Amino acid sequence: MAKGWLRRKKGKLVYCWYNANGMERSKIVGVASLTDTGGWLKVGELGLDKLVAKSDPVLITFGELAEKYLANYPFNKQSTKELHEQVVKNLLMPEWADSGAINIDPRKLKAWFLGFDVESSTRGKYKSVMSGVYSWGQCEGLIPRGEQFNPCRYVKGREFSQVTDYEALALEIEDTFKVLSELQQPEYELALLVATCGLRISEALGLKWRNILWGRGLIAIRETFVHLNIQDGAKTKLSRSRVEAPQLLLDALAAWRRETTYAEDDDFVFPSEKLNGEQPRSGSQLVEDYIRPAAIAAGVITVEGGVTYDRDGEVVKRFGFHNLGRYSLATFLMDEQENPAVVQAIMRHAKMDMTLYYSHSRRKAKRAAQEKVLRRLLPEEIRVPVRVPETIQ
Repeated sequence: MAKGWLRRKKGKLVYCWYNANGMERSKIVGVASLTDTGGWLKVGELGLDKLVAKSDPVLITFGELAEKYLANYPFNKQSTKELHEQVVKNLLMPEWADSGAINIDPRKLKAWFLGFDVESSTRGKYKSVMSGVYSWGQCEGLIPRGEQFNPCRYVKGREFSQVTDYEALALEIEDTFKVLSELQQPEYELALLVATCGLRISEALGLKWRNILWGRGLIAIRETFVHLNIQDGAKTKLSRSRVEAPQLLLDALAAWRRETTYAEDDDFVFPSEKLNGEQPRSGSQLVEDYIRPAAIAAGVITVEGGVTYDRDGEVVKRFGFHNLGRYSLATFLMDEQENPAVVQAIMRHAKMDMTLYYSHSRRKAKRAAQEKVLRRLLPEEIRVPVRVPETIQ
């Protein structure tokens, strides 16, 4: 089918084409004095030639656009694809599937988003996924290009901020020891691996025995286990780098290898016995059955009325391998005054900002820093002893 044609009408240069239904459509590309060459350049810039024999952008519904997006967008990770499918199919489609894609009112869209009783970061993710559907549709010429055709562009406010105020619980090294002491083989070895090397649980569960380079003291991250699926490759390019493994950790893993039924090079280090070693164990189930009970038994967290608290009575929204490993490891190393660049390398972060985000200053470190200031502000010869009133002694 021809790509369309140019027509001059009422002082304007108009590009015309037939859509998928055989209906003629047109779009002004310039003034009538514009040359044909200039007109065709404008057609290319606007992507109008891609609309030939396609669904009419004005008529396409959000549901049709979203279905095309899920079927054709080149997701680089299976986990990302599954996340977008969940948001699109379970949240966006039931509400907006029959609405014209470019006719959704941003005010109604914002009010609908605000109806979700979730954190702003979660609401922001919903909006980001929907906006991505529109951006892809514009790139493919399924809807007109331009900010005004993406209603998500006008949905703004702190209610959609993806910068979360969530601060994960980072354990003192003594508390990590107590939690580990409540575990037995092989949950102990898995938790020790995460706590020592800062592996994400998806990386630890994706390990096979051949990924442990015993003679070189390294662990190669080659596969991850996400949403009960094995994925090729780590979360980021830097995460795919080899991880240093201390000898004591290797000794513990070697002891587990001597005990497990699945000890061949191509077997998973932490396999599911129920599934005959065909895939690793479930991370969420391990947390529920072993990690949280161990933390409770160690006195690190308590649960009352279904709500989890730390020792200070603060609510703990989530507790699992990430707390035991990456958050606690980064915080401990920074508190111990390790070189930040070394900590960044251990955590396999591309940017130092992320390392600093993971490392929370502990109470002891804060008090030590304040003590240094006080020693300078109050020289020993003028320090005044604190007197405790008798009424509270």
